[in-house]
Amino acid sequence: MFACLQKKRKSYMLIKSFFSLSQISKETQLSIAELAIFIVIIATVFFLQLSGVELLLVKTASNFSIPLLTLQLKIASSVTSLSGVVKQQHQLARKVQDLELRLSRATAGLGELDQLQNENQALRNLLNSTDRSLGRVILTQPILSYAQPVIGLPKDEEVAVGSAVTVEGTLVGLIKEVKQDIAYIDLLWQKNIRPVLATTETGVQGVVIGDGRRVLLTEVQVDENLEVGQRVVAAGQKGVDKGVLIGEIRSIRTSASDATKTAVIEQFVSFYDAHLVEIRL
Repeated sequence: MFACLQKKRKSYMLIKSFFSLSQISKETQLSIAELAIFIVIIATVFFLQLSGVELLLVKTASNFSIPLLTLQLKIASSVTSLSGVVKQQHQLARKVQDLELRLSRATAGLGELDQLQNENQALRNLLNSTDRSLGRVILTQPILSYAQPVIGLPKDEEVAVGSAVTVEGTLVGLIKEVKQDIAYIDLLWQKNIRPVLATTETGVQGVVIGDGRRVLLTEVQVDENLEVGQRVVAAGQKGVDKGVLIGEIRSIRTSASDATKTAVIEQFVSFYDAHLVEIRL
C-alpha cells in the first residue's frame, strides 16, 4: 500500500511541474526561441563550413559581383569622360564667342580706319583741286538716302538755299532746303533743280538742267561749236562760283526743227559715292 502511495505522489509532482512550466512568461518564451534560432544558425554555418558549401557560395557570389563591379567602373568612366567632353565643348564655345566678338570689334575698327582713309583721300583731292575756289566752304558728310539726298550741317552755320554742293571740285547739286542741322539737296540730274548757267571751255554758253536721269546742257544755239569731250563749267550766279567744274560733254543731240541743241554731260563723281562733300558759301 505504501508503494501505491509513492506512485500517486510522483504522479502528482509531475502534474504540478507541468502546470508550473506552462505558467512561464511570454518574454521568457521569446528569449528561449531566439536562443534556439541562434543555435540553429550557428549549427548551419558550422555544417556549411564542414561540407564546403560556404566556399561554393562565396565563389559563386564573387563570379557575379566581379562583372557587376567592372560594369559599374565602365559606366563611371563613361560618365566622367562624357562630362569632360561637355566641359571641353562649353569652353570651346566660349572661346569661339570670344573670337567672334574680337573679330567684330576688329572689323568695326577696320571699317572706321577705311572710312577715315577715304575721307582723308577726299580731303586731299579737294585741296589739290585746281578749280577749287578760295571762298569760305563747309566740309560735311552725305547722309545716304536715295529717296532724298541729305547732308549734315555743323551747328551755328548758316547755309543759304541755292548754295553749290560739290564733290572733289565738281558741282553735283544745289541746296534746296535747310532744316536745323541738315540740308536737302537737288542733284543736277533731277528734273526740278534750279537751272545753272554754264559755259564750255570754248565759250559756248547754255543752261544746265536734269531730265531725271542725266545732266543736260540746253539752250545752246544750233550754230555754236559744241564738241564731245569739252569741259563744262559754271558761268557764275548766286550761290555758284564761276568756273566750278560741272563735267564733260559725252554726246550731242540736234533736231532739224529745233533752233537749239542739247548736250549730255558726264560727271565723273557721284554724291552717293562721296565720303565728303563741300558746300560753297
